[in-house]
Amino acid sequence: MSTIQTSTNQLKLPDGVVLSSRVSRLLCSLLEVVLAIVTLGIGYFVWSLFTYRNGQTPGKKLMGIRVVSLNDGTALTFWMTLLREWIVKGFIGGITFGVAYIWILFDGRNQSLYDKVLNTIVVNDPQGLTQQLPESTVNQTTF
Repeated sequence: MSTIQTSTNQLKLPDGVVLSSRVSRLLCSLLEVVLAIVTLGIGYFVWSLFTYRNGQTPGKKLMGIRVVSLNDGTALTFWMTLLREWIVKGFIGGITFGVAYIWILFDGRNQSLYDKVLNTIVVNDPQGLTQQLPESTVNQTTF
């Protein structure tokens, strides 16, 4: 079991789940660009609708990595991933003139500035050990 130090406590990740390296994150970013070009953006967008619910982009899905919350160690929900990828990433990247994207080169947890804003990290999790439980399972009542 790997442990990540947060600002208030230590987050325990399941066995086999570790922080993604800087190289993995860079390769994933390059893969995202290639996928968007090859699918003319439309296919990438549609594919994203299916992968965002697991805290992944299409590139992260292919590479077996995902974004997890530092609060509880679970994969981001669809809406949090959408917020991260389409709003926060672009906004923070824009106002910092791109520094947000290269911040992972200097950060001990390989976080970008937008990861810090959203309190997230990117982990290698090819088996999906950090995925959220389906909402229907969480809210079920046993009689």
